[in-house]
Order: sequence, then structure tokens, then C-alpha cells
Amino acid sequence: MKNNKTFFILLLYIICMIPFFYFSQKTHKNRIIKKFNIVIDPLSENHFINEEIVKKILFSKTKEIDKKIGQLCILRMEKKLNNYPFIKKSEVFLSVDGTLNIIILQKEPILRIKNGNKEYYLTKDAENLELSSFFSPKVILAKGSFSKEEKKHLTNLIKFINSDELLKNQIISIKKNNENSFILIPKIGNHHIILGNIKDFKNKLNKLRAFYKQYLNKIDIDQYKKIDLQYKDQVVAKKR
Repeated sequence: MKNNKTFFILLLYIICMIPFFYFSQKTHKNRIIKKFNIVIDPLSENHFINEEIVKKILFSKTKEIDKKIGQLCILRMEKKLNNYPFIKKSEVFLSVDGTLNIIILQKEPILRIKNGNKEYYLTKDAENLELSSFFSPKVILAKGSFSKEEKKHLTNLIKFINSDELLKNQIISIKKNNENSFILIPKIGNHHIILGNIKDFKNKLNKLRAFYKQYLNKIDIDQYKKIDLQYKDQVVAKKR
């Protein structure tokens, strides 16, 4: 008897709450989106995305920004964002207070490649990325035609250069000399650096860094026409 009474009270409570839930849901769906929380990662100096661009991708017309919550399709919004060439991944969700949260993971260019009349960026993931009319990042320029494998080696090379302050400030360009030989162009000095095969670049760049640390501010670097890193455990600098 007691169990029946408890069940009856619970049932009555649920029945009474149904109109409340219905009204709350309807009110929530009719609310207008007026607050945005847009997070772009990474927000570094080399970026192609900002808040205004995100809003333009999602809402082509100004009036669309004032859409009701019930008219939004989260999956469609994420698809729109993910189809944008400079966005790697996105996540869209609504907060309880009606805030539209948009999380953007953007693609990161680390190298600009010029092959004849064709130019494009290479991302940290060795992915080709078209040029942007919105932004031109300051990255190293590489000239030549590169295979898929060479692009992977190039991204690792650039990551290594960018991790070292001296090399990052000194190396401004890369040129493919022939099938298996690469040349680095420095910012200071009228010489070129023969890297040779790109696969074993770490030891070679460590030698170059040691050479620059010891001699860059002590000698007239312009009297040298090339610095060769291809020899084991040594740097060969040839004068003009």
C-alpha cells in the first residue's frame, strides 16, 4: 500500500512537471544567439583565422547571426568550418546560458614553397596549403620541386631550425640544388650553406650552429662563398 502511494506521488510529480519542461524547452529554442565564445588554437603570429572570419563562414548574412537556438544545426556548422581550407578541426556547442561556443584548431604553415609559377604553404603535418589573401605568414621559403618524402623531411628540418634561436634568425631560404642535394641561404653573410642530403640534417645543423657561435661575430663572414656541412665531424668553409 505504501509503495503504491509513493508511486502515485511520483507519477503526479512527473505529470505536473511535463508542462514546465515543455515551456522551458520552447523558451530556450526561441532565444536569440547574441553571445559568442570563439577560441582559436594556436593563436600564433602565423595564423589565417580570426573571429570575424569564423562568423562569416557560419553566417553569410548579418541577419543570420540573430538566429534562434532552435534553428541552429551544430553538425552543419562544424561541417562548414571543417571545409574551410585553413581549419584543421572544429567543435561547436551551446552553453546553458545560450552562448554559442566555437573551438577552432587551425592549420599551421611553417614553410612556403615556390616551384616555378606555383606557390603554396607546407603545414606542420607536411600538408599542402593554398596561399591566403587574408594573411601572409613570415616563414622560410623553399624553392624547387619536392617529393612527398622530401616534404616530410623538410617539415622536420624547419621544426628543428625553429627550435633554435640562432638558426631561426639566420636561415631564410632553402633551395633544392639537384636530386639529393639541398642548399640553405643565410640572412647574414653573402655565402650559401651546402646541406647535401636532407635525411641526416640534425648533425649537420648542429655543426653549423657551433660554427656560427664560434666565428659569426669574430670573422668577416662575407669573405666566404660557401660553408659545406657534408663532411663528417667538420665544417669546410671556402673563401672567395
